[in-house]
Amino acid sequence: MRILVTGGSGYLGSAVVPALRARGHDVATIGRHPVLDTAVCDLTDGGATRDAVRAVGEVDAVVHLAARAHDFRGLAIDDLVLANVSTTRNLVAALRAEGAVTSVRFVHASSVAVYELLDTKRRVTAAESPYGASKLAAEQLLSAEPFRSLCVLRFAPIYDPAHLQDVAKRVFLPGTRVKLRLYPPPMHSLCSLDRAVQSLVDAVEKTPSHGSFVANATDPQPISQRELVGWFPGLAVPVPTAALRAFARGLSLCGQPGRAASRLTSKFTADTTYPQAIAVHATSEFQGDVGFTKSASP
Repeated sequence: MRILVTGGSGYLGSAVVPALRARGHDVATIGRHPVLDTAVCDLTDGGATRDAVRAVGEVDAVVHLAARAHDFRGLAIDDLVLANVSTTRNLVAALRAEGAVTSVRFVHASSVAVYELLDTKRRVTAAESPYGASKLAAEQLLSAEPFRSLCVLRFAPIYDPAHLQDVAKRVFLPGTRVKLRLYPPPMHSLCSLDRAVQSLVDAVEKTPSHGSFVANATDPQPISQRELVGWFPGLAVPVPTAALRAFARGLSLCGQPGRAASRLTSKFTADTTYPQAIAVHATSEFQGDVGFTKSASP
């Protein structure tokens, strides 16, 4: 199978590309790395994306990994959301220009962060969860396209021994280097890099050839915050989970900065668990509305 991977030189892509090649697939990549990528372009540039997709040529599947996922410094919320959405919009437009939308399997790397916005009880806004909002908006954009098949993988935080930044968010008090051991400990779904790679390979090879599918990509079992604390050196301060939740409620009464701090602290103490799913067993439901008022064009 000939496969186009965006973000192939990134953290996840640099592991997925060799895995696909090891299984005999012909893989081309587009991204910003002048040596590693088959075609070099900035995916937020529509014209450059069209040129890159045309240079790659005909493909059977697209694996879309390119995104702003961690480094948000210097970006306004709207700019962050639009940066992630515009890469997806430009990629789809480029495929459409080549007449490839209806013939490709499209695999999209999304995030469990979308559930914050899909939870109608919590009423989290796009301003409060810009990354989740960008991923949900991209899902909605893709769901409207007539792909041969579409598989959206909602990844739990991905980690390996050298990349624990998302794990650290569940160990260190938000905004500090104070390591806490909560009791009783919250439970968290995570996704090892190896499992993330296997999920993407399965999505390419095993998703039914027609239809739209959504799946969570997680490790087999959630892990307790107490175990995560042991992944980092140093002593941890034992804190009752109920006490930290009460502290978060108090912060919420302290104006907008307090509400923001309260939300981060509440996320620290909350269980974040999601059922494991394989792409071929996924649900076909897309739902939710981010409600942007600004154009998502680059």
